Amino acid sequence: MHIRKLVKAGQTSHTVSLPKEWISKNKLKKGDTVYIHPKSDTELLVSAEKTTKTADKKEITINIENKDIDTIQRDITSAYLNNYNTITLLGENITSRTKAIRKILHDFVALEISEQTSMRIIAKDLLNMQEISLYKTINRMDLIIRTMIDDTIKTFEGKKLQESIRFRDYHVNRLYFLASRLLKGSLKNNELAKQLELDRGEVLSHWYLVVNLENLADYIKNISEISKTKKDKRIKDVILSLQQNYLDVMKARHNNDKILADSIIKRRKEIFILCKKLENQEISSIIRAITTTINNIAKIIIDKE
Repeated sequence: MHIRKLVKAGQTSHTVSLPKEWISKNKLKKGDTVYIHPKSDTELLVSAEKTTKTADKKEITINIENKDIDTIQRDITSAYLNNYNTITLLGENITSRTKAIRKILHDFVALEISEQTSMRIIAKDLLNMQEISLYKTINRMDLIIRTMIDDTIKTFEGKKLQESIRFRDYHVNRLYFLASRLLKGSLKNNELAKQLELDRGEVLSHWYLVVNLENLADYIKNISEISKTKKDKRIKDVILSLQQNYLDVMKARHNNDKILADSIIKRRKEIFILCKKLENQEISSIIRAITTTINNIAKIIIDKE
């Protein structure tokens, strides 16, 4: 760490000297230009090179030879979350796996195959960062989950909506990966954080929110599948209570209402009492998980400064 004192230079500006070692390392001399970027309210980034508003394009090559499809999926997911713009998959048996790989790539927003040969598949990121919004992505997840809960309640009335619910759960998963990618990228790229209008001090709470929303969609989908064989009115009544808790917690989030968030957490006991009265232990376990997930969101609101 270097410590310098400000020196007044004229009526409106001040100067500060730069370390000689840094100047030598970057081969700078008198008259050269350096670039100063705001990093936070109390920090400035001094750079020897001009940075652009968009991150440098990143490329990665993944050898899929002798890998099972689950490992390939994890490798592609990692590359997407780490903001690689070009993902190249190499392998002699890639043709026989094309269908499975295409299915994996479709899990990610704006990741499309741009080239394919018998030995290689190249996927390009077509995401336009100028048009993306983290907050709209999270709000979209919320809206989809609301419709999933509505339709899950209807499945206990005999309506067959499971396939539609499964499709919406899949869409929530895609939005989860997109939001996670944006949040992770904003930690390394100050310009991206500014573009997303994101306070990097809130990245962790946003990430925890999208994790819980994604988990919630999974639980709702699972309950709708169970409704094919169970028409217990008591289950429907509990889900109606969970629906109200979810609507309230998202209202508390929107209004930053800590009192409402706290009241939602207190409802956990009565939900668990209702669970004990259910004969189906599988659905009782899922309802408990949903309650915990909603409470996790409430805690995000309470813990916010």
